[in-house]
Amino acid sequence: MNSVRKNKIVVAGCSLSGYTGVGISRVYGEILAKSLKLEYIHHGAGCGSNYRMWRTVTNLVMDGKITCDDLVIMQYTEVTRDEFWHAKPETRDSHIYVGLYREKVREPKYGGDIVRWKTDIPLTSALGSNGVDVTLRKFFKLKDEYFTSLEFEEERFKYNHYLFHNAMMSKGIKVVYVVGAGDLKGYGGIFKHLFNENGEIHITGDFDKHVFDDDDAHMNQKGHERLAEILEEQLKEKKLI
Repeated sequence: MNSVRKNKIVVAGCSLSGYTGVGISRVYGEILAKSLKLEYIHHGAGCGSNYRMWRTVTNLVMDGKITCDDLVIMQYTEVTRDEFWHAKPETRDSHIYVGLYREKVREPKYGGDIVRWKTDIPLTSALGSNGVDVTLRKFFKLKDEYFTSLEFEEERFKYNHYLFHNAMMSKGIKVVYVVGAGDLKGYGGIFKHLFNENGEIHITGDFDKHVFDDDDAHMNQKGHERLAEILEEQLKEKKLI
């Protein structure tokens, strides 16, 4: 007997969409999917880049794992972030996880690691000294100091978004974009003009009011719950669910 396919919600984002922070037991995508009785696919990742989002979602499309019956929620992050393949895989947790929340910055792939990078990531711990490959450390230092231009990264973001968005439209796959404001404006708000020319649907609201007292760059549990409510309200208004 063939089973009935359950429609899906995919969330792709950085740590804002992930289980980042003390007390986060459910993220907004998970809450929304449960409310709508849909299957949830999670691609929120600490230190994640827009390139990682485009890569993971596009692979789902090419592999036939999501279709026009499904919904994709994109939560863009800083345009300077990126990811690189490194030939030497790492096995020590102290060099795989970084920062206050011990976010994973490496994932095994193709005999090495895909390493996540952003301009303010510490060059100690996971990507710095204490036994880390010297070549990797030098590479990221050079990338930060000599091979990163905000203007060029904005240009790259704009045309890569254009390619991604129109590929989704050509497949009839519904996609919306979460846009932060206030303390969370760095997550799409300050560069919304770079993804606002092709009929994109932006999801906005007051979820930025619910952040950690000691970390105004990430939502607390109430923030995830509020964003799930906002998404459900606006998606229903736009007849996307």
